[in-house]
Amino acid sequence: MKQNELKTKSREAYELIKEMILNGTALPGTRLILFDLEEKLGVGRGPIRDALLLLDKSGLVQNIPYKGAIVTLPPSLKEMEIIFEHRKQLEITLVLEAIKKITKKDIEKLAKLVTDMEQHYKNEEKFFHIDRDFHKQLYKTSQMPHLLSIFEHLMDFIHTYLSQHIYTEELIQTFNKQHKKIILGIMNKDTNLLIASLEENINYGLLMVQEEMKLSNNKEKTYLEPY
Repeated sequence: MKQNELKTKSREAYELIKEMILNGTALPGTRLILFDLEEKLGVGRGPIRDALLLLDKSGLVQNIPYKGAIVTLPPSLKEMEIIFEHRKQLEITLVLEAIKKITKKDIEKLAKLVTDMEQHYKNEEKFFHIDRDFHKQLYKTSQMPHLLSIFEHLMDFIHTYLSQHIYTEELIQTFNKQHKKIILGIMNKDTNLLIASLEENINYGLLMVQEEMKLSNNKEKTYLEPY
């Protein structure tokens, strides 16, 4: 297999395994077995090994000697609250840079994503993905790709909980009002409105995650012994 083809296959395997972890197909504490992954994903063992090494670096998987690749246990409630605090600081930094460089076309893309969220509120997972795209699209305009990468990494730890949340019509309306205020703050170059709206949106997300974590803790789930 040529080097470029191997990299492509490794990236494909990485994305597929990552999605299994984030959508709950591969539960925390379970062992990722090479043979099983080959069968499920239709990808060779070499790319899968590379993918597991990348996932280890990302924190979603731990490669344990004599045990193999284990899906990392989710953050504790305290750790999740700290993740959200870091999110808030990082996203405010990114959005204040973005407001200096954003174009009319960028704003139109953000408005389109808000419309898409209104249309897909009955599909919880799709809604979450569009919501995540909204923030990613906004921060891309900051032209700070390394900080954007950190944002994406933090969101991976939050993904499982928010993608499982039941998004009622009332909840969707709340989110979309917050997003529309963010867009208004950008259009008017109103940094006070922008920061306040963004903080409100992130704090609301934390409340949802706290809710989901409490529900998860109350359910009788049996995970495999992690290590």
